[in-house]
Amino acid sequence: MFKSLLNLFKRPAEAKTAEERGATADNIRKYAKFNFVTPARQRGEKRVTFSAMDIHRGLHPPTAYPLICGAIDAKKFAEFARLELVKREGVKQGASAKWTFKVL
Repeated sequence: MFKSLLNLFKRPAEAKTAEERGATADNIRKYAKFNFVTPARQRGEKRVTFSAMDIHRGLHPPTAYPLICGAIDAKKFAEFARLELVKREGVKQGASAKWTFKVL
């Protein structure tokens, strides 16, 4: 009986950090920049196109599409990667979301 009373007063397990829980919006933006934008810029391309599915497949563990779409749709991504959004296609938050950016 004493053990069951102690269980009532146990501390909750410590919450994991954002990185331990999985990808964050900043991690998604970094992944997109270094895996799609930087190579396109190095090749001298004027535009770069990628989809939410491309990012989802590359991240380990794979990340939810709404988080991916929110991270890339944010103005912060275009500023961070020095891009200008040309076209946004597909659903708002799903695998078929696709972005075309002008490389600045």
